[in-house]
Amino acid sequence: MVMFLLAKEQRKFSNIFWHLILSSAFKTFIMLNCKALLIKSASRCNLNCTYCYMYNTGDLSYKTQPKFISDETVDKIIYRVIEHCREHDINNFLFSFHGGEPMLAGIEFHDKFIRKANDLLLKNNVEPIYSIQSNGTLISEEWCDFLENHQVITGVSIDGTKENNDKFRIDHKGKGSYDRIIKGIKTLVGFSEDSRKRAGILSVINLSDNPLEVYEHFKSLNVPLIDFLFPLYNYDNNPNKDYKQGETPYADWLLKIFYKWFNDKDFNRPIIRTFSGFIEVVLGGRFPVDFYGSTQSDLLVIETNGEIEAVDALKICGHRFTKSGANVHTHSFDEALKTPLASTYHLSHQQLPLKCQKCDINEICGGGYLPTRYKSSNGFNNETIYCKDLLKLITTIQNEVINQMPNNLRRNLNLDYLNHNEIVSIIDNINSSETELNNDLRIALESFKKTNV
Repeated sequence: MVMFLLAKEQRKFSNIFWHLILSSAFKTFIMLNCKALLIKSASRCNLNCTYCYMYNTGDLSYKTQPKFISDETVDKIIYRVIEHCREHDINNFLFSFHGGEPMLAGIEFHDKFIRKANDLLLKNNVEPIYSIQSNGTLISEEWCDFLENHQVITGVSIDGTKENNDKFRIDHKGKGSYDRIIKGIKTLVGFSEDSRKRAGILSVINLSDNPLEVYEHFKSLNVPLIDFLFPLYNYDNNPNKDYKQGETPYADWLLKIFYKWFNDKDFNRPIIRTFSGFIEVVLGGRFPVDFYGSTQSDLLVIETNGEIEAVDALKICGHRFTKSGANVHTHSFDEALKTPLASTYHLSHQQLPLKCQKCDINEICGGGYLPTRYKSSNGFNNETIYCKDLLKLITTIQNEVINQMPNNLRRNLNLDYLNHNEIVSIIDNINSSETELNNDLRIALESFKKTNV
């Protein structure tokens, strides 16, 4: 039984529970674990997207990284995975190849990695799962054959229509990438039905694009999975800070697609992960990735030199912000998870600022994606910059789900309609400087602030 309009007593218990967790007496009982690695196959990219957090938001640490992962580092990665799975009784483990552009590392590298991982993990009763996130420009039939042989889930990044994609997703000569991306997607989808079923699109929202045109365009590409991402900004670099109070441009954009998608009776309607994920959480499940929800995150990032880091999107917070000193050559994953940023990231949907603690949908949005909560002056002690957008999006989705739900099921789930305006009014009247926030939690969230601000 799940209820997202928490009673005061439940909310009070939740706060007390997390205050206990943050106390020194209780910290030893927190069992963080990792069930997925984001592997930086290549530290460079053949595109130069204007908004890329890897290269164009101030973190220049990529310049000191090897261009590709060495065989020795691959061996250590697999050793650390087996070590961690034994310690935590993990039976399935995801390897997600990223970059940069991972396909720059070539088919041979990924084939060797997968064969070696399969051989060693399966002997230890761990089932490996593989995915790759690519810009799509290097996809060929040879790549499709490899991806199909190893059952690799393949995501391709494309930002809407040709005009808007080519404003931002450009190469190092300033040329747009749309035509090359579309060619790659069509090669992937057309290679085989098995290849098509494992294909997906990842798209950063561009408010100047017509949302319904984007939806129909992506749907025409015949991929089964689509996801829309909020642009990766925080309080230090938010280009939308001048929006008028109450404006929710990203929610409004997404909701136009949501209504079309939710009522789309087409048998080939794609899954849109943001929408289906929120519906899953409303019905008592877990959001499929680390952006939202109330559960612990379980991802670590491995750089090409073996460095172990929290999620790479945190690079938007500053130069070398994600560097912890942990490395697969010298540290276990358990040791890496105890570093301050990694533990903060893994508990980011429970260690919430005061406004989020008092919000009735915090179990659904989880305070938002941690990188979007950052401000130099107080670290992560903030709600996400997309708070109002998420409030509108989530309340609308929950209410639409309830509209389609039989009354007896609704009662069994203890679900009720959410009043968006009431929730906004409540959190707007909360003074974030109140001393009600547990001091240990405040110190933990603000420990990442910049001292010269």
